[in-house]
Amino acid sequence: MTDESESHYSEGVEPNEVAEKDSPIGQVRRSVTVYDAVADRAGQNGFLTQEQSLSSTLLPAAPEDYLLRQTRIPEELLDDMHDPGGAYSQANKLPESEMLKAIHTYASDFYKSATINQGIYDFRSLDETALVALGILVEEAVREALGENGDMVFVEPEGLENGLEETKMTRHQIKGRVKPAARRTDTSDEDEDDVEEDESPAKRQRR
Repeated sequence: MTDESESHYSEGVEPNEVAEKDSPIGQVRRSVTVYDAVADRAGQNGFLTQEQSLSSTLLPAAPEDYLLRQTRIPEELLDDMHDPGGAYSQANKLPESEMLKAIHTYASDFYKSATINQGIYDFRSLDETALVALGILVEEAVREALGENGDMVFVEPEGLENGLEETKMTRHQIKGRVKPAARRTDTSDEDEDDVEEDESPAKRQRR
């Protein structure tokens, strides 16, 4: 993050400085920024501790809520906050904000887990320009992987409101339920008696 962008959002912020033992970035003492809120590191009272981050009941503050708490943000910025790219044409649309949040959160967690110093000095490495550029690359990669009609794979074609047409195979199939054949309840002893009665006297003598 650049110093200019950070000072723009942190101007007028309450002094939510990070305590050394609770700081997610070691001993660096700084105020909460909107980028910390995007990375789910900020709560209602400042940075979340490690125990609060692992809690399933305590939710981090959303970036929108964090911005609304600022007292010196211009009113026109609050009005345009929900659709910052609304003035752009369809060809120049900004990437989806939810995707950018997911990318930013993933990058923050990756640096925190993969680096030796847990990303102490990496909180400025992915500023807004790099994040937007990365979002554009992800959207283009997905568009190329799907192809021209890849997004229609789960969409039913037109004309199927009344179901599929009957094919030659299903046209000649038996409709309804077919009753199963009745099973014989005779025991094996009764079967042997019936066989002995049917046998001739000559066959009985041979036994």
